[in-house]
Amino acid sequence: MTPPNAPPGAPERTIGFVGATGIGVAAIVGGGIFVLGGVAIAEAGPAATLAFALNGTIALITALAFAELATAFPENGGQYVYARRTFSVRAAFGVGWIMTFAHVVAGVLYALGFAAYAVAAIDAILPQLMEALPGGAVHALTLFVAVAATGVYGYRLTRGAAAGGQVENVGKLVVFAVLIAAGLAVIVQRGPAEALAPLDPFFELGWMGVVAAMGFTFITFQGFELIAGIAGEVRNPGRNVPRAMFASLGIALVVYLPLLLVVTSVGVPDPGGSPAEMAREFPETFFAEAASSYMGAFGFWLVMVAALLSTLTALRANLLAGSRVALAMARHRTLPRGLERLDERTQAPIAAIAFVCVSVAVLVVVVPDLAAAGAAASLIFLLTFGITHLAAWQVRSRAGGRVEGAFAAPFFPLVPLVGITACGLLILFQLVTVPTAGLLLLVWIGFGAAIYGGFLSNRAEALDAAVAGGDPLFSRLRGKHTSVLVPLANPTRAGGLASVAGALTPPTVGQILLHQVVVSDHETEEADIRTAMEEGNAALSNALVRTRREGISAEILLTLAADPWEEIARVAREEGVNSVLLGLAQAPGGGEDPEDAGTPSHPIDRLLDQLPCDVSLLHAGAEFDLDSVRRVLIPLSGHNDHDQLRARVIGSLARKGLEHLTFLHVLPTDAPAETEKRALRALRRYVQDEARGRGEAEVCRADDAIGEIVRRAETADLLVLGITRPRGGRSRMGALLGRMVRESPCPVLIISHPPRRGGGAKPF
Repeated sequence: MTPPNAPPGAPERTIGFVGATGIGVAAIVGGGIFVLGGVAIAEAGPAATLAFALNGTIALITALAFAELATAFPENGGQYVYARRTFSVRAAFGVGWIMTFAHVVAGVLYALGFAAYAVAAIDAILPQLMEALPGGAVHALTLFVAVAATGVYGYRLTRGAAAGGQVENVGKLVVFAVLIAAGLAVIVQRGPAEALAPLDPFFELGWMGVVAAMGFTFITFQGFELIAGIAGEVRNPGRNVPRAMFASLGIALVVYLPLLLVVTSVGVPDPGGSPAEMAREFPETFFAEAASSYMGAFGFWLVMVAALLSTLTALRANLLAGSRVALAMARHRTLPRGLERLDERTQAPIAAIAFVCVSVAVLVVVVPDLAAAGAAASLIFLLTFGITHLAAWQVRSRAGGRVEGAFAAPFFPLVPLVGITACGLLILFQLVTVPTAGLLLLVWIGFGAAIYGGFLSNRAEALDAAVAGGDPLFSRLRGKHTSVLVPLANPTRAGGLASVAGALTPPTVGQILLHQVVVSDHETEEADIRTAMEEGNAALSNALVRTRREGISAEILLTLAADPWEEIARVAREEGVNSVLLGLAQAPGGGEDPEDAGTPSHPIDRLLDQLPCDVSLLHAGAEFDLDSVRRVLIPLSGHNDHDQLRARVIGSLARKGLEHLTFLHVLPTDAPAETEKRALRALRRYVQDEARGRGEAEVCRADDAIGEIVRRAETADLLVLGITRPRGGRSRMGALLGRMVRESPCPVLIISHPPRRGGGAKPF
């Protein structure tokens, strides 16, 4: 069942060790070796066995990194989740998009492999029928079978649980055991010298052939990471996920290596024949032909059955993993939210499954052959595995050791260093030898970048900011340092400002710069300077006490300047701070005529124009403390530049004990009903994305919007307002905002983000 502290929408943990191992075995064992084993032997001859052994070693090293990350962050999504934790939301989108493509291409490989063996079986049973088919019909039949298999297994995933396919797994392992046992019996019967003669010369095509075979067939060990990808559904993930990964890889090696030894020796009909030449003659059905050499027709059909079962289970496993990555991305808004739709009865992510299945079906028609699909899939998985090693390195380094409760990979940092190097070298070789694979990857990345930049980035980055605000470990693992400049003057309000600064600054990786500006020029008396410094010292002392309570590093800056506003801007620019927090002693626009509200006359307006960072303004009494805030009201009227800053503030408030959050949109009394529906839908998206489902959306009607907001603020502990900062535009601190601040019965926090190009202006 789902643990009580799980995030909203977290799946139930229903998969045990056997089920998790079954998912890995389904993806790894059989499908890849039957589809690409012939390609590897054609490239390396008998040394293909060594190529598989080396790939297995790289996979085991990579599994160590996956085990550490999957137990540190036991969530669905695999490498996408790790990239989001350790890099940034944009990098996470890139990794998740590539991972989705990797599973799609792997699905194409196994769908085409299943179709190739199915057509070969039909040809063996009904040769006259196949001969009677017109030219091109065999290829069309292969594509049809591949698409049909994808559709059937996609439908099955929408109807049942993530685990399953154990009957197929057991069946193919039994077949493998029979093939290996029969081959070893033949070797003993004939005698090793005669039976193993085709293995000489072992390096028939040299070391470059071995490297080429490794590049084509690395995908055959893909599948153990699928267990990490569904870690959010595994019971006791800290124990079961690593064990299942290593168990599935161990089973794969126990099957692959003796099977390759058998088929490249007694599987060659002529004792003096060449396994590489035989593989070039039968690239897709090499194993069936080899089995028939030492087991007759029974061996041929045994391989056919094993190949059909293996490719189907591998296809199912990749459709499952691809849909879970797409689902995780949709929940984080790095893919459209529509992909998080679940079946009401089975709770299966039907939209994500459909997306992956359709993508596989399209590529089945586009990809020219199995070798190209295998090369592309291997390249993509090598890339994501290298990124995973880097993520494991960063998590261990930035967390000051392994995350509590996580599996610890041995020999750190040697393991990730070896993994990154090995993956990098194979990637370079793949790009040189199979440029088509790199081209496919570039096209997919370009397509994804256009989608993310055009439609997804704003909401994805706002939700990411909310999560980062509520979880300081995010910023720590990303190595992101945050600094907030807090100019202080009033000792009685310094503690309240420091409490807000503490919420905006992540512990351990954040810093607060407490700034006192002593206003003086060449005519200022020394006594006045001393008095100002004494008042400022009291404010600094109060703020320091509070920052110590927050556990955040703080520094004191003391400067003298004739214009305090210009000095604040100068210090902010020189220190390169991320945010500036100011106390607002008096409401802006107190003496303004509404007719003059468009003139940028307020000093804060000039400051906003000069600062390239976030700026927040707090209007509150001397007793204000953010820890006491439980009810927050946030008026909105549409998209603004400060979505990410607002989301981070909400996340920080949630971390400090926020109990009730309301997003409010006030419409004129004569607004159309359709406008009200659109506004409510928009607010509900904010609740889901920024408040992570912990809040409510409300749309009301009033001719005096500010008066209505002020009235509703009577039951709130804090009113959060946002102002945009158009370059050279009207005053942001005008009469309307001034009235709202003056009349608000509760403290007000005003937030502002630097303007985006082409951005408009809205008061809140």
